[in-house]
Amino acid sequence: MTTNDPRKNNFRHRWLIAAAVLISLPLFAWSISEILDTNKKISIPLPLLSTLRPEPLPLEKFSLIDQQGQPFTLDQLKDKWSFVFFGYTSCPDVCPTTLAEMVNIADMLAEKEQDDNIQFVFVSVDPERDTVELLKDYMGYFSPAFIGLTGHQSDIDALTQQLNILTIRKPSESPDSYQINHPSSIMLIDPKRRWFASFSPPIHDERIVKQFGLLRDYYEK
Repeated sequence: MTTNDPRKNNFRHRWLIAAAVLISLPLFAWSISEILDTNKKISIPLPLLSTLRPEPLPLEKFSLIDQQGQPFTLDQLKDKWSFVFFGYTSCPDVCPTTLAEMVNIADMLAEKEQDDNIQFVFVSVDPERDTVELLKDYMGYFSPAFIGLTGHQSDIDALTQQLNILTIRKPSESPDSYQINHPSSIMLIDPKRRWFASFSPPIHDERIVKQFGLLRDYYEK
């Protein structure tokens, strides 16, 4: 006749409890992480839900030329908020309208003394016609403080592909009078050189200034 040893049963019981705890710890940690992450998402201000990217996208290296003939690379985005717009100097409507709004945005931020570490960048998607000299004159119409960029098509593509900028050259009777379809959104790059948010049309200066203030506060949390 065999008898159960209470000490062995107690040991086996404690061992099973310990094993169950060890197995459940990773699941518990994951659950806490998900709760915290969910709370962070919920804390996004409502006006930013359609503007803020789900996750900031770090930009990769690129190399362009500014309107002064100087190199402009990923390094020039470091430690600054960059409002980046893609267009071309022959654009008949969207580009001049958007750049005018960007001038208003710059002025409004300056009035609020919120223009520290901010730059406005216009990237040409028409390097065939937009030379350095032409860009310099064009940017002068809006603000000499704005940065105009051009370069070889492959170098421009290295940046547009990262920001999902799709352009389509429309056929024309004259090889010099073509137009280019391009997005009219303004991309916001954060001081860590990441694609942080996008301002979609219609571009309105007061709305963007307000949203930028919220984005900056959210970034600094």
